[in-house]
Amino acid sequence: MRVKAVRHLATRSVPALLLLAVLLPLYLAFRSASLDDFDSYSFALALRQFSLDLQQPQPPGFPVYVALGRLLLAVCQDARSALTLLGALAGVGVALGVYGLGERRPLAGAGAALLVGLSPMGWLTAEKALSDTPGLALTLLAMWALWRGRERPLGFVLGALVAGLGLGLRPQDSLPTLLLLAGLIVRHLRLRRPLQGLGLGALAFAGGVLFWLLPTLRTVGGLSVYLTHLTAHSAHVRQADSLFGASLTALALRGRAVAFADTLLLHTVGLTLYARWGWPQVARAVMVAVVVLPGLVTADWRRSRTWLLAGWAAVVAAQVFLFEALDRPRLLLPLLPPLALLIASGWAQLRRPRWLAPVALAFAAFGLLRLTLPLAAQLSAIPAPPVQAAAYVAARYPPQETVVAAAGSFRAVQVELPAYRLVYLYRFDPAAVRAAVQGPIRYVVIFDREQFPDEALSALSDDGRLVPLEERTFSRDPRVHTQHDQVRLQVLTPADQVPLEALSLPPDGCLDIGGGEDGRYLERGWYRAEDIGGVIGRWAGQVSTSTVRLALPVGHVYRLTLRALAYPDGQEVTLRVNGEPIGQFGLTRSWETYTVTVPGEVVSAGVNRLELRHTRLVAPFDQTGGGSSDRRPLAVAYDWFCFSSPDD
Repeated sequence: MRVKAVRHLATRSVPALLLLAVLLPLYLAFRSASLDDFDSYSFALALRQFSLDLQQPQPPGFPVYVALGRLLLAVCQDARSALTLLGALAGVGVALGVYGLGERRPLAGAGAALLVGLSPMGWLTAEKALSDTPGLALTLLAMWALWRGRERPLGFVLGALVAGLGLGLRPQDSLPTLLLLAGLIVRHLRLRRPLQGLGLGALAFAGGVLFWLLPTLRTVGGLSVYLTHLTAHSAHVRQADSLFGASLTALALRGRAVAFADTLLLHTVGLTLYARWGWPQVARAVMVAVVVLPGLVTADWRRSRTWLLAGWAAVVAAQVFLFEALDRPRLLLPLLPPLALLIASGWAQLRRPRWLAPVALAFAAFGLLRLTLPLAAQLSAIPAPPVQAAAYVAARYPPQETVVAAAGSFRAVQVELPAYRLVYLYRFDPAAVRAAVQGPIRYVVIFDREQFPDEALSALSDDGRLVPLEERTFSRDPRVHTQHDQVRLQVLTPADQVPLEALSLPPDGCLDIGGGEDGRYLERGWYRAEDIGGVIGRWAGQVSTSTVRLALPVGHVYRLTLRALAYPDGQEVTLRVNGEPIGQFGLTRSWETYTVTVPGEVVSAGVNRLELRHTRLVAPFDQTGGGSSDRRPLAVAYDWFCFSSPDD
């Protein structure tokens, strides 16, 4: 019997060691080159100073995660290195936890571990300075110990201890663990087993909670203060992220369901519901179905364990759908283990031919490796767009002459540009901003240009005294990290410091909208440059009037030709030059050119303002009934404006 037990242990250990040998080098080699998320910066700041008042980090504070990060900071050179190392090690822990939950079936456990560990959602999240992967690793360890503790009291006690610790690492991932713990307690009572095991488990759980709760309460100032932070943060999440933050209409439910499915598909198998599929996407969808459907169908649905996995997946999916922000794929990470275990356990049921199941799972793992590896390479080599933008500002604009305003990127600015005055933090104070921009400054640098309301832009420009000097968009593949995947940077300066020749048209008389040098010509009412139907241009929107400023030689009549595409049907545009109407026409929903004459008497010797007043603004999300994820109010997309003589 002893020899048989040793052989069984060896059989179980070899796949786990192979997983460790494959995933650990991958995860260590492709750790993120920067802090990628607002939360990443908050965690990095918390390693030096833990403060819920300063949102370092945000409630509930994740004290176990911060404590682990501080331990690694002692051996790493900076907070990014410490937190990404923690994520990489936890990513391997997630894979081993999934393998352990394969319940004595090495093929099912190893297959599921590779499906989770090599998927974009699983791999990329593990490489970032975020609590999601460590939280999931602790959740899986607790569930593995509790499941084995059905018959072994020591396992139950260990699982209860880890469950208590998990509440201090990432409590929003603890619901499946707590439900399993409650179910095992009920089972223990129904079987009338000794209460000693339950008592030890309760003590272990309480010990795990007190381990992080007591030092946290001491740091924040007591239980009442901590509960106040939790209440305020919960209210914010409910309003900003959850299904209940808006009216429960059929459109809202449909849009949320599509967003949930799109996020899951895009960040697991690379398919999106927001774009038309060609043959490559159809072929990929077929291959995904060939792996997923047989696994789910052939899973042993007669066993309670299979239904527990399905229930686990349903609980996580319901929690995310109801309460989480669906534009953050990392929040769906806890859904992957039960789904992968269901699929892999189904394939493990197939006995004939014996080679089919391992080949199918290996094929799926290889496909995920090919999909994720280029994204992981980008993550490890290309800094996040806020970091790119901050480096650009530091290289060109002296801190003593520059005021910086930032919305979603303000944590990155706070850390990456500490010498600069930052005027936009948690709240926007127009009086403070006006005082700042009226001082001895030459530049106002605006990060996240599109996130600023009109009131803020008016204050930042000192009611038009400051005008655009330049504009840049910094980006990275959104599949690498969906939040902050683009940062639109605009620099304002006093109008008298922009030479008139800088606003002159290029020699061909054409202003390329969406080109790299158009930022200094554009005032309000423009979104960032982007691909619009195969054309690099800009959408006009957010406000009904979009403005272009430029210098034109006087004494001439001009023919203005523009290329545009309307979004909503029935769109009309009125053109004004320096306040004088020069034309009005309707636009179609395809790229077309339109021509209007600019009389010489409306052209001034200085800066001329071309106003485009649109009759309609419509968000694609509303227009398509949730079929598009774009919630921006759009009017017309523009490609170029050309000024020429009527005789040319």
